[in-house]
Amino acid sequence: MTNSFKSEFIHLSDNEPMVLKVSALTDFLWSDYVRDSAPRVKYLTSHYDIRKLSRFGKELFEALYQAENLSPVISLQDAEDYFRATQNGEELEAPANYKPENAFWIGLLQDVMNSPGWGMVGPICYGNQFNSGNNAISILNKLSEVIDQSINNRELDPTALGEAVDELNELRRQFVEAKKQGDFQKAKEVREKGKQLGKNIEEYHNKMREQMRPEIQEAVDKAADEAQQINKAMSQLAGDQAGDHNRQSVEAKQQLANRLRNNKKLLALANRLGALRRTWNQRKRARKGKADYSDIVGVKFSDSVSQAFPTELALAATPEGKALFAMKYNQKTILCKDYEAQVKNLDKGPIMMFVDISGSMQGDSELWSKAMSLVIAEEAIKQKRPVHLALFDTRIKKHFTFDPATADKEELLNFCLSWSCDGGTSFSAVLSYAMENLDPASRADILLITDGHDNVSEDLLQDFHEWKQGSGVEMNCFCIGDMSINLRLFADDIREVDVHNDAESSDLFQDVLL
Repeated sequence: MTNSFKSEFIHLSDNEPMVLKVSALTDFLWSDYVRDSAPRVKYLTSHYDIRKLSRFGKELFEALYQAENLSPVISLQDAEDYFRATQNGEELEAPANYKPENAFWIGLLQDVMNSPGWGMVGPICYGNQFNSGNNAISILNKLSEVIDQSINNRELDPTALGEAVDELNELRRQFVEAKKQGDFQKAKEVREKGKQLGKNIEEYHNKMREQMRPEIQEAVDKAADEAQQINKAMSQLAGDQAGDHNRQSVEAKQQLANRLRNNKKLLALANRLGALRRTWNQRKRARKGKADYSDIVGVKFSDSVSQAFPTELALAATPEGKALFAMKYNQKTILCKDYEAQVKNLDKGPIMMFVDISGSMQGDSELWSKAMSLVIAEEAIKQKRPVHLALFDTRIKKHFTFDPATADKEELLNFCLSWSCDGGTSFSAVLSYAMENLDPASRADILLITDGHDNVSEDLLQDFHEWKQGSGVEMNCFCIGDMSINLRLFADDIREVDVHNDAESSDLFQDVLL
């Protein structure tokens, strides 16, 4: 048996209820998440044989998914009263269905459900498979880190959660066997030994739970915050496109959630993309509103009060004019302004976008340029325009072609995540690449994002100008920080960009593309 199969078997083997009975639906759904759980959980279950961690995760999923519709094996309130009484040295009968080896897990679930973070995630999880699974995995992994750290610090003996439980179960088996064989003396001895072991396990579990409670609640709060960040980031990456809700989409969301959980760069890009996309769409709507009434080209008769000349509106301000204005409104003979919106030529060519990935672009400029590349690609899909994205420092490092007819946003996202900033800057590489790879008849828009400076030879400048004049291609440069004078030698337009001002940068790019 391979390690992967063994690990999965361990995850699914301990299926005995501890606190909650699990519905058949949860039993079916949770297996998907177990297979994708973090290596730390697998490590704890396989290395330290803490198999109940998997069962705890399943019951955690049940508590999130079913909310109030739970079927407890043991009353949490009765268990809490019992723990408190035993800590105070009082004699109290154990609750029905209570097992001492579950003391830690019963208390753990109580602490989790009483933490502030639980109140944050509960409302969005009820009846939602993905949110329940995502939050259960996040909480389970954070708790695993706490348990692992306690073991490494020698604050927690893992045998109390694993081997001691097996020993107790063995004593139970011996007790039943002795009674079957009529050896009541042995049964009594085994029973007393089991009771003492159970008491020791229970006391140790409760002691460790009390010591770990602050870390446990902090872990739940962190997990809740992480899950909310992942949900937000997934929403940002999804954009405004409608999605389906079939099983495949849930599996795809699981994979994306795992990527976001383990890739902080992707999480940062998703949040930056969401902020930039919102501003882009707001500025685009504002631009459309202005374009609807851009130029007065004449006059016309209409009933449009909003377009009426002031002299016409003045009629309605006098008692004598009200009747006349009402008649003109009814007959649609109010003298109104005739507007004509400015519309660019809709026969647009491809977009070739060059992004500077020199060392000076590290940090906010890099994150902004990746987000802007994704936003422009989304805009290009709506305009049915191909996008060719090329990354450069002292040469063209990577390139990616995004065809709206066969658009795969995940491939583009992976491309954007793959680049890192290092090296110098060469505008010569950009100009040569454009001339070699663009069809002169394509009516393309060339966009260049840079914060660098570089010299270009006279011969190359002359070749580029001749090529550009014969092709109708426009080159627009977006300069981060101080503007390079040399950009003026080959660009049709240069715009200074503030990567922290999304409204302004959106306007600058939309001036070119819309």
